[in-house]
Amino acid sequence: MNRIKLVLWAITLSVVPNIAFTQNNNTSSPYTRYGYGSLADNAFAPQRAMGGVGFGVRNSYMINTMNPASYSGVDSLTFMFDLGAMAQIAWFDEGGKKGRKLNGNLEYIALQFPLMKRLAFGAGIEPVSHVGYRIGGYGELENGGYAVTEWNGSGGSSKVYGTLSYDLFNRLSLGVKIAYLYGDIIHNRIVTLSETGASASNWTDTLRLSGLTYDFGLQYHRPVGKNKTLVVGLVYSPKIQINGRITGYSYNYYSTGDSIFELPESYGLGFTFNELYHYTFGADVLYQRWADAKFYDRTNALNNRLKINLGGEYIPNFMTNKYYNRIHYRAGLNYTNSYVKIKDSGYNEYGASIGVGLPTVDRRSFVNLAFEYSLVQPDVKTYIKEQYFKLTLSYTFNELWFFKQKLQ
Repeated sequence: MNRIKLVLWAITLSVVPNIAFTQNNNTSSPYTRYGYGSLADNAFAPQRAMGGVGFGVRNSYMINTMNPASYSGVDSLTFMFDLGAMAQIAWFDEGGKKGRKLNGNLEYIALQFPLMKRLAFGAGIEPVSHVGYRIGGYGELENGGYAVTEWNGSGGSSKVYGTLSYDLFNRLSLGVKIAYLYGDIIHNRIVTLSETGASASNWTDTLRLSGLTYDFGLQYHRPVGKNKTLVVGLVYSPKIQINGRITGYSYNYYSTGDSIFELPESYGLGFTFNELYHYTFGADVLYQRWADAKFYDRTNALNNRLKINLGGEYIPNFMTNKYYNRIHYRAGLNYTNSYVKIKDSGYNEYGASIGVGLPTVDRRSFVNLAFEYSLVQPDVKTYIKEQYFKLTLSYTFNELWFFKQKLQ
């Protein structure tokens, strides 16, 4: 046991600096040029395989950061640790011009354990947004030449969080998640003249974000039959102003200043229906008021966002010795509209997912695989259409660290 603890701490100490301080390589979407970039899904691999369902998920074998109230559902003797990474291939189509890009990165790390009866704690690092694009164009000059312009961007934001969850009554759990958000979003514009091949201008904007965020969760769980439970979850996040320092520079010019940036008020509602060690299915709805949140000092710069998730998992027979009957089989669907505005228009995103939870020898820990397909359909037909296939791989370590054996 001590060896396992040492290995986990070594992994944590080596991985955390990578996740916390390096620029992400999670996307190549041209739409990340707008807003804060592509919003990250804070679901972990098991929930991603179930279409992103999480507000009503409550069980003892997965960490669910989507609703902080779920943490008290862990067994009172259990320590859990989760580490996830992703790989993604994307296809782009703009009027018959097609491209392809491969991305990948470490994504999240989390832990969870009980503090006392009815009270549980969790902590970790997870992404908030991703920026990664490279696009270009050219225009003719008066002297007959032309100028080539390239726009590229990188970076994003992440957060370090801590969570407390308490069972107020036998059927009602409350939770709070407090996080420190940080990150740099970098945009570059490079103009090159055709006659000389030299760069005529090079401008870089860096937006440095920081601030505290808060999520409040509630779960009501009620038995509805033998080994069957209905769980209803609510999550609320208030509108928060965050620090935003903008730095711009060119060859011989430098400027810096502050602007008002806000994260939106958000409401999440979901449910799951469960039979212990056999199946779980449910649905979520998330609504975010981005139009009311200030972006570069002004409201209505972004669109309100609606996200709908459907999904579940099935375990044929968890108590059998046949391995394939103990696998957790998962699938789901989701839909969301874009929060960013592109000349007063946007896009819709449709997704489908499947995955498995592969139990290890002890039947408590899991290797999780989630396979996701998404189609980004812009409102304007001439805009770029995206498709991408994402693989998320995670390891969930689940162990009885607080169990005291009695000597006979």
